[in-house]
Amino acid sequence: MIVLNTAKELVRLESWDDIEGRPGYSDELDPSQHKLSSIIGQYAFQAQIRCGLSNCHTPHNRGYLVVTQSGRETNIGKDCGKRYFGVDFENLAIRFDRDMREKLARENVGNFLLRLDETQQRLKDVLDGDRAGAWVYKTSRPLLESARGVPSDIVRAVAAMLKTGQSLLTKDRPATERETQIAEAGGNRVKRPHMITEPIAEIRGLDALREENNLRKLLMVDLDTNLKALEGSDVDTMQPADVMRWSKWVNSVDASFDRAEAAIRSGHELLTVENLRPFEEILKEPADRQRFNAFLKGLV
Repeated sequence: MIVLNTAKELVRLESWDDIEGRPGYSDELDPSQHKLSSIIGQYAFQAQIRCGLSNCHTPHNRGYLVVTQSGRETNIGKDCGKRYFGVDFENLAIRFDRDMREKLARENVGNFLLRLDETQQRLKDVLDGDRAGAWVYKTSRPLLESARGVPSDIVRAVAAMLKTGQSLLTKDRPATERETQIAEAGGNRVKRPHMITEPIAEIRGLDALREENNLRKLLMVDLDTNLKALEGSDVDTMQPADVMRWSKWVNSVDASFDRAEAAIRSGHELLTVENLRPFEEILKEPADRQRFNAFLKGLV
């Protein structure tokens, strides 16, 4: 790939023939007879390209297209440029790389703005569709926050499972005398009353509750807020720092959507009566069972 940095835009060329056919291009430029004026492009190929300096010709994969004060053009690698043109080349390369990063970022943001309406519609579908992001977020919060309709014993159990990364719901019960004797016979130091941990069920979809999958942060705080901030923006008048910041964010948008959509799928696995009913077994109080059953009815 070859990228030329013109005054108005970046121009991409696919073939090295396009460079060799440019007026003023030479692959035998004598660096002792010319002074650099500017760097006008860069290239990167799997196959190596020969340096265009007459006393070098070192093969390389990545390099720059330069123009001299006399109007002659050639191609050189970074090391060749430093060796034969010294500080002049280094300063030009720094300036060129900075300008290229800004133009690529400006191009990136500009292309994103062209599909802004499409992205906003995607967000609406992911957020407000039937049992989509808003429903999953609102419905799942009681499993993480006390006093939201789910008994505290279940909220604590969910928090413990998220902390350990376990999806197996378990319950502790006092061991029988026979079970205690067997444990003691195995040489273990047993504290009485000895407790036995028994598996209850595998709980699916707990990933929906992890903080990195927080749908409010992904869809509202990040995507919705920033998409609204970009509405009506003119990329051509953006300050360089703003262009770089927005370009970085634009590059994260698809990943944010992917994470949100995965969290919603996990939420659909999680928020079913069949999946969550086993939590009832860890409840001790009848009033807690009633509260939890009321929560489960709201999932239907």
